Amino acid sequence: MKYFHVWFQTKRKRRILIDEIDKEISIFFEEISKNKNIRLVAHGTLPDHAHLLLELTNRDELPKAVKFLKGISARRIFKTFPILKEQMKINNLWARKYAFKEVPEEALVTVSRYVSNQKKDLHLI
Repeated sequence: MKYFHVWFQTKRKRRILIDEIDKEISIFFEEISKNKNIRLVAHGTLPDHAHLLLELTNRDELPKAVKFLKGISARRIFKTFPILKEQMKINNLWARKYAFKEVPEEALVTVSRYVSNQKKDLHLI
């Protein structure tokens, strides 16, 4: 198994991942990963971006996994909060690109803690 720390930002770095939207995106990431057989080890958000820690069998699965997580979560957010598209003047929740780094097993606990506790560490909660 391979582990990947993945992060991506909202479209135009809009600070919209707060309050109810943040709670829903967290639930959506968990549901999507379960339905698509993606092992989501940890996840967390800041107001303008999300971090995920994924366990996949190989690197070739990463683009498809990220596509599912970003695409389905965006559709669900816009369905749950229809006014968001209009108020924010955006058609896409997420920016097109994403970044990732492969995580060695010995760093798994540290990266998992970082991904899960970003808001606490930055005193945003």
